[in-house]
Amino acid sequence: MKEKFSRFKKHINVSHETLEKLVIYFDLLNVWQKKMNLVSNNSLENAEIRHFLDSAQLYIFCKNLNGNIIDFGTGAGFPGAVLSILGASKIFLIESNKKKCNFLTKLKKETNSNFNIVNSRIENLEFLDPSLIVSRALTSTKNLLFFSIDHMLKSKKIKTRKEAVKNIPNLLFLKGKTFKDELNDMPKYLKIKFQTFPSITSAESRILLYNKNIL
Repeated sequence: MKEKFSRFKKHINVSHETLEKLVIYFDLLNVWQKKMNLVSNNSLENAEIRHFLDSAQLYIFCKNLNGNIIDFGTGAGFPGAVLSILGASKIFLIESNKKKCNFLTKLKKETNSNFNIVNSRIENLEFLDPSLIVSRALTSTKNLLFFSIDHMLKSKKIKTRKEAVKNIPNLLFLKGKTFKDELNDMPKYLKIKFQTFPSITSAESRILLYNKNIL
């Protein structure tokens, strides 16, 4: 498996210790996939690229953040657990499925990681004061934006939806070939514009970034 992760290392430079944790992660994913649906079965064979590298390419956008990072709908830990293993701190993995949270708990123990696991639906979350919200393969960009705004409304400092929009944190979403349609479907009145970056795992995909300090 270390040899197979050489494709990963061509794009992301990691230490021996980090590589060992990623191998443990991969092995656990394969074992648990046999008893529950963590990822699609047809993606498992190429998981090194489809899941691990796809998630890891986001690290450059969040490695210098000091605040909380929330991963909406993390599933099997992509991208949040990968980002944590790579070195990002204060990560909260949000997952409503209890069995998937059990997998994440095992993963956290086996890799000696420090991410936080929250078994909750997004709309039921207590306020986590995010500096960044990330998500991959959960729902449309518009829905993710509304989830983010609704979460900010839970802050005791924010009283109105207008204030929630104004104080929305940085957003980082991995999107597939429908990204253009999703961006065109964004509510214009919110005046939130995403920067797009190419994905290193798929020519059709894009990384969407809203950086409130720039835009």
